[in-house]
Amino acid sequence: NYQKEVEFLCNFITKEDQVIDIGCGTGIHASLLANKEINIEGLDLNKEMLDIAKTRLKTNLYLQNILELQINKKYNVIISMFAVLNHLKNKKELEKCFANFQKILKPNGKIIIDLHNPQTSGTKTDSFNNMKRTMKWEFDQEHKTEKSEIIFEVGNEKYIDNHIFYIFSIDDIKECALKAGLKVLNVFENYDCKKK
Repeated sequence: NYQKEVEFLCNFITKEDQVIDIGCGTGIHASLLANKEINIEGLDLNKEMLDIAKTRLKTNLYLQNILELQINKKYNVIISMFAVLNHLKNKKELEKCFANFQKILKPNGKIIIDLHNPQTSGTKTDSFNNMKRTMKWEFDQEHKTEKSEIIFEVGNEKYIDNHIFYIFSIDDIKECALKAGLKVLNVFENYDCKKK
């Protein structure tokens, strides 16, 4: 629900802020924020996704890896939505990522991250217009990882996406943030500012 997520973000972003969407993908969050007159740029390591984002956004889009940020600019707000940081492999990478974020963050700036943190196994099926999506995930408590298979059925075509997420605990986030010179101010659940 991109609209709900953007409404959540707008609780923490003003029109005066310089914002960057790290892991912006195809630019949907960024374009919805731009429609609200938010000054936003984007970054992703996937060129094909950035090519789509370019059709939605008339702003700076950077083709970079979050572990190797090379941006000579600072922002009031960094957002990273849709479980981007779950693609990191361990706490050491998360600490490096936060250190990179800290380098491009203005004093008293904010970082808003969206993490996937179920710590369960399961399945889910839903539909959007003419597409059916079936998700199956298996949580490995010992290795703090989740293996997922997502099957998209569009008309007569079927597409399968497999990935492994590293599942960070809230304590992991706080520890890595502190090591990078940051602190966690708030933790919310399901884009609800009242639900902590």
